Amino acid sequence: MNKLIVVILLCFNYISAQTICDSVSYTVSNSSTLTLIGDNYSSSELIFMWGVCDATACYSADTDTAYFPQVNIFDTVKVCYNLAPVWTCNTCAYVIFVNGSWIVINNVTSIHEIANKYDSGKAYDLLGREHKYIPKGKMYIKNNRLYINNFLTH
Repeated sequence: MNKLIVVILLCFNYISAQTICDSVSYTVSNSSTLTLIGDNYSSSELIFMWGVCDATACYSADTDTAYFPQVNIFDTVKVCYNLAPVWTCNTCAYVIFVNGSWIVINNVTSIHEIANKYDSGKAYDLLGREHKYIPKGKMYIKNNRLYINNFLTH
């Protein structure tokens, strides 16, 4: 009998620990236009409040299905939502456009551009042959950049 009471108490604590945020999610439509569809599995009437940011600007919408045609498909886009009138979820994720559809990236902590640290100081022609000196009047590659040396000396 004591075990049954303990099991009932544990189940009650688990059920009461869930929030309205556990009953909602969203999906991303398979199209080039970023389309977010809010899924509400609770009995409450909720309105999805969206915030979407790409590299240039942020956009918002307040419908269950939101369209963002102005989002650049070449950027990593941050998607956030909250629920009105409860305002307790504030959930964010990143999405990227790959092979014709948007996909959600989970567990992203930060995104940084990787800098090229290779700096040999050597010069190469356009065919990849190393030069002992910088060629005059020709294009050459040095440290992964293309240069033209137009300085002619006598």
